[in-house]
Amino acid sequence: MTVTIDEAYEKALAGVGKVQEIRIGILDERALQRFSLVVGHTSPEYASSEAAADLGYDGLLAAPLYLTAVLGWDTGPAESDLLADGNSTTPLGDVDVAGLRLMGGGQDLTFHEPVVAGLDVTMHAEVTAVTRKEGRSGPLLVLEVHRRYVEADGRLLVECHESFLAR
Repeated sequence: MTVTIDEAYEKALAGVGKVQEIRIGILDERALQRFSLVVGHTSPEYASSEAAADLGYDGLLAAPLYLTAVLGWDTGPAESDLLADGNSTTPLGDVDVAGLRLMGGGQDLTFHEPVVAGLDVTMHAEVTAVTRKEGRSGPLLVLEVHRRYVEADGRLLVECHESFLAR
C-alpha cells in the first residue's frame, strides 16, 4: 500500500496526545545480566546481585539504556502486525504512520532512580507531536515520543524523549 506523506500526516495527527500503557513486568535478573554483557557493562554490579547490594542497590543493577533500548516486551507481534519496514508499532504509542518507513532521530534520557532486578515496571508512551517537513530528498514526518518508565509504586525511573523520522 502506497500512501502520501500528507495522508500519513493526517492519520498520525489523530494519535497525538494519546497515552499507551504497556506493562513490562518484573525485571528479570538474567535478562539484565545478558543485556549488560552484550553492551559492555561488565562491572560487578551488573553481573552479581551481591556486588550490587555491596554498593547499596536493592537488586542487580540494569545497564542504563536497558529500558529504553528494548522496544518490545512481549514475545513479539505477528508478522502481519508489523509496519512496512518490519518495525513494531510499540514505540509510537497509538499513532498510525500509514505504512511509512521509520528511522530513529535521537533520544534525550533522564534517569530518575536506579533500575534493578525485581522492579515491576510499566511504560507510558505518548506521541506528543507530529510535524511535516521538507527534507533534501522530499517530504517527511517527524514524530516526537515521550516514554515514561514507572515502578508499580508510581516512582518515575526513566524518561525518554525520542524522535522518529517517517518517510
